[in-house]
Amino acid sequence: MKIMKTRWKEYLSVHPWKAVAMAGVFAVFLYFLYRFLGYVECRNGVVLDDPLLAIIPSYDVSVPLFFITYAASLAGVGYVIRDPALTFYTLLSYMLIHTCRIVCMFFTPLDPPSAIIPLRDFFLEGTFYAGHVNVKDLFFSGHTATMFLFFMVIENKKIKYIYLLLTIAVAILLLIQHAHYTIDILMALLVVWFSCIMAKKMKIFWDND
Repeated sequence: MKIMKTRWKEYLSVHPWKAVAMAGVFAVFLYFLYRFLGYVECRNGVVLDDPLLAIIPSYDVSVPLFFITYAASLAGVGYVIRDPALTFYTLLSYMLIHTCRIVCMFFTPLDPPSAIIPLRDFFLEGTFYAGHVNVKDLFFSGHTATMFLFFMVIENKKIKYIYLLLTIAVAILLLIQHAHYTIDILMALLVVWFSCIMAKKMKIFWDND
């Protein structure tokens, strides 16, 4: 804890503008995302033909999926926040990921799989979903993207591969729930990989130098 406080104190003494700017941009971004998800839910879309989902029976796995996702997310945040540069790198990657997600959802209006069991996410329902159970924020999967983001940004090999296993577990549970199409899962992995590479190239926003 003392080491973390020292790191943050040193970082903020040198780069106070980065912290203020990133916090401001992140807050505005989250508000825009909240408004956009409401817009997506009101649109009509198309139902995709998914051969993999067609052979997977649908079951309600909302509870284990909720606890895996948020326990892993809290643990991931607890890990990256120890290092200011890693924190801002992760935040920048997150915003790039969801910027791509906004663009993808805007241009690909989809309706959920026909056998969907609505995914109960108590955190999102109380925040971004404004008390509703959203089912159309599909292309691509935010749950999968979050797990894979921690795999990409964490350097400790043991922890890194735990997040790889968690990514696989979350992806499987989402398909069992029929909450996403297969392409939503695969696209999430590709976009996270691309976004993390781009965030590294934008190191002026997060690097210690």
